[in-house]
Amino acid sequence: MSEIGYTIVEPPSIGEWLGNVKNRAMLLALLTWLRYQLSDALKDDFPALKIEVIKVEYLGSYPAFGIQGDNDVPSDLPERINGLIERILSDSSIADFLNFAMNDNIDWAAEAQTLLGL
Repeated sequence: MSEIGYTIVEPPSIGEWLGNVKNRAMLLALLTWLRYQLSDALKDDFPALKIEVIKVEYLGSYPAFGIQGDNDVPSDLPERINGLIERILSDSSIADFLNFAMNDNIDWAAEAQTLLGL
């Protein structure tokens, strides 16, 4: 992986929502929650790994994951991340996500506006 730019990860398990979801605020909240889950799950194996929710522009703009790491990051990391996302989504309850999304009075619509400029 390069130190400049991101490797984009668009999880297949939520891929249908990335480009056409009407509620981008909810999608941003979901991706942010997943980012925290992924960072926690990968921190011991990849301490230099940086996972962010970024704006991707391809036939419109939408949020996705951008990953950066040092040279020790394996090339199959995007596939590993996608597998972790599937496991997180299947093992977590909706209450786990809602507790995250509803805490701290974050205005997800404003966050989506800032990230995506919509």
